[in-house]
Amino acid sequence: MGRLVLSLLFCCFFCVFGIGAAQVNGADSLAQRLKAQAFRAYYGIGEPVNLSRALSFYQQAAKRGDAEAEYIYGGMLFQGQGTDPDKRGGFKWLLKAAEHDKSSPESLAILGAMYLRGTMVPQNFLEAKQWLIQAAEQGNMAAQNDLAYLYYNGLGGKRDYARALELYEKAALQGDPMAQANTGLMYASGTGTGTDKAKGYAWYSLAASRGNTIAAINRNSLMAEMSWEELNRAQAISLDLYRRVEKMETPKLIGPTPQKGNGPSTTP
Repeated sequence: MGRLVLSLLFCCFFCVFGIGAAQVNGADSLAQRLKAQAFRAYYGIGEPVNLSRALSFYQQAAKRGDAEAEYIYGGMLFQGQGTDPDKRGGFKWLLKAAEHDKSSPESLAILGAMYLRGTMVPQNFLEAKQWLIQAAEQGNMAAQNDLAYLYYNGLGGKRDYARALELYEKAALQGDPMAQANTGLMYASGTGTGTDKAKGYAWYSLAASRGNTIAAINRNSLMAEMSWEELNRAQAISLDLYRRVEKMETPKLIGPTPQKGNGPSTTP
């Protein structure tokens, strides 16, 4: 959700400094002035910060059909900026903005998740899939997780275990414990891929280290079926995955510093 706020901030910037580009997209001059006023109130430029005032200006611009204002207004409602959170109203305006080609990976993920779960809108797997695909392609972790769930269960189309695994693994590498547990399950059971107990254990172990109790139970059960060789390989994989997820470099070995010539170094 934090990334949605950042995206909104960039949009606010262009409300003032990118007026010409917005006019090309068909927004009227009054909407541009309203967005400029909203921007100043949002950031306290020449006046005190006043989010409720900013929200009011964005609302007025949104009602004039300005897609950028629809997007920002919807995001502020959804997140409770300048007002109490209004997820129903936020969803409506984020959807309107997306239909007017103004969105972000975060807003698309919100739309897909709401349709998937039937929250504030009737449940519709096809609609969910439409928005989640767009968000997942832009790297949104939540959307990748939700879209994998749709493919795994064949909701909104045919089951596609291989695609589900691909998406779960992408979300898992971004640090989502549930995706890590699901990736472990698919490798351990050979669903959407060949059975690989070592990879299954590794993903279970990573998810367990992040507090996923079911993953810990599954890891321990799987360990009972593994040879020492498999277990050693599995634990090596889990450390490698940990470093990839945490974006840590492989540690350097401690040893003598290479020197020119044939003799070993005797100094640190």
